[in-house]
Amino acid sequence: MSAEFRTIRQLASEERQNKSVSVFGGCWLHYNGPGSSGYGVKRTAMLLPESAMLMVGPMGCSRSGTVVAEKYGFAHRMFYLNLDDRSIALGSYLKKIPEAVQYIKDLGEFKAVLICMTCLDALLGTDLAGLGKKISRQVGIPVATTFMDPIVRDGNYGPMVQVRQAITNCFEAQENASGCKDAVNLLGTFAPLEKESELFTLLEAAGIKEIRTAAGCRTFEELQNMGDSKANIIVHPQAAACGADLEKRLSMPYIKLYTSYVPDIIEENYKKLGAFLKTEICCSKERQAAEKAIEEFARNYRGKRIAVGEAVCGNPFDIALMLHSAGLEVPFVFRDMIHPEDWDLIAALDKTAPELRVYSGVHPSTAACPATLPPSDLMLGLDAGYFNRNAISAAWPFDRTFYGFDGIHALLGIMDSAFKAPKGHREQMKGTYLTV
Repeated sequence: MSAEFRTIRQLASEERQNKSVSVFGGCWLHYNGPGSSGYGVKRTAMLLPESAMLMVGPMGCSRSGTVVAEKYGFAHRMFYLNLDDRSIALGSYLKKIPEAVQYIKDLGEFKAVLICMTCLDALLGTDLAGLGKKISRQVGIPVATTFMDPIVRDGNYGPMVQVRQAITNCFEAQENASGCKDAVNLLGTFAPLEKESELFTLLEAAGIKEIRTAAGCRTFEELQNMGDSKANIIVHPQAAACGADLEKRLSMPYIKLYTSYVPDIIEENYKKLGAFLKTEICCSKERQAAEKAIEEFARNYRGKRIAVGEAVCGNPFDIALMLHSAGLEVPFVFRDMIHPEDWDLIAALDKTAPELRVYSGVHPSTAACPATLPPSDLMLGLDAGYFNRNAISAAWPFDRTFYGFDGIHALLGIMDSAFKAPKGHREQMKGTYLTV
């Protein structure tokens, strides 16, 4: 028995889908691995400043929240309404939620409450959005709502999409305001944009003086004021629904320019951004520097085999395309679901690496036969490292945000550091995130 895989050529021959589809079809019993340094629903929700989170669900569902909260220092912002069988059967717990929100408000420490319910209420059809609005009027505090629903984890509106929507639903435009013409929002990040990013310089030349992120807001009021920005730039597919929501609710235009590490794609994205902002963005100098860095990295590590996992800030097909274009060997990538934004990358890879193997990190055969995966020297992403514990493991720093050509320098730096100071998967995992 061997781990099952599909080749890029096989995927490229399939009909494109406008929805996410499984690489192998069907679904598999699996858990959310510790590849994203704890950035699941709970830690992402904590990007909402001056807020508390109320988890409503069975005790087992809340348990992992306590672990994450303790590890990342926001246990004082987490509250739990634990449900038993009787309250679930009678639905009586719904009457206790306003009381719990009132209790949190009376503490006087928080400006908003984010209610998080589980797949239990998703299955029961609870009108969470309506419930949140009713409680907000009743208690007199802003209330955001989301589901922690792993049943739809891989869908177009999975829990990570919904929690991002819960945060951006708190954006508000001030009365009689026409929008902040010199500020844009960056949606889809876990951290503020790195200060040395070229995006600041390029947008400043276009008249944009401020790039806002939810993670960069220190107060709830600052986050609300993101609703007055000129436009939204979507850098991650999970935030695309947020852009559509804000355009409908606040008439804020948005553009989807997902994080890429391929120079051609980055330059094209900047051209699109310039057209969107009705200006010209010139990035030739930044591109030349990034291409020089790629050439140097390829020269230093020619012959090294770099496998690409999904626990990266970007698209594994995109990273594989950049590495292949530089003459480096990528023995395989991990991708459980093919998303709409993958098809153009698959088509590009089909021209340069048609036999590139695509494995699923949650397929039973991968877990049963990891030794049958092609040999690799470096595993990029903790999810990939799990399947080859003898290779060098490179963890992605999700608490930093890179974009554009600056992202290429960051990616090369991550891999260069891994080669120079090699760590195995077990060592990388220590202190990263405890999975319960």
